[in-house]
Amino acid sequence: MSFQNGFFHHNLQFSRSFTKKLNEQLAKVDLYHSQWSIVYYLSQFGCSTLVEISTYLDVEKPTVTRTVNRLEELELIEQVPGKDKRERRIQLTDSGLRTYQEAKKVVEEFELQLMSGLAEEDREATLRTLIFLKEKLKQ
Repeated sequence: MSFQNGFFHHNLQFSRSFTKKLNEQLAKVDLYHSQWSIVYYLSQFGCSTLVEISTYLDVEKPTVTRTVNRLEELELIEQVPGKDKRERRIQLTDSGLRTYQEAKKVVEEFELQLMSGLAEEDREATLRTLIFLKEKLKQ
């Protein structure tokens, strides 16, 4: 198996397995990974537009809109009036902040479990490699 074919295949397999296992863990706090991504983004960057979120997550705006609507139904986010009425700005509610804190613990524990047995220098190399590859994809 060549490097390119092996990398592609293993990356897809890892991505699917990672998302599935992450969803199993996030179920403890009644979230899915797509919802967690938005909750995490809002916790880090504060009040934002759907365009800002979709750009950061590199997903289509309708996908973000569906997830945001669900988070709104769960009362984890709320709309905030913007300068332009066409612009939809959202932020975490108090309940959303509490859910973020709970989910953050779940995700950190999941990451620690996943990375256990991997030497610290390998963890750092893995993170550097992921960041490098993500940046290359943006070019």
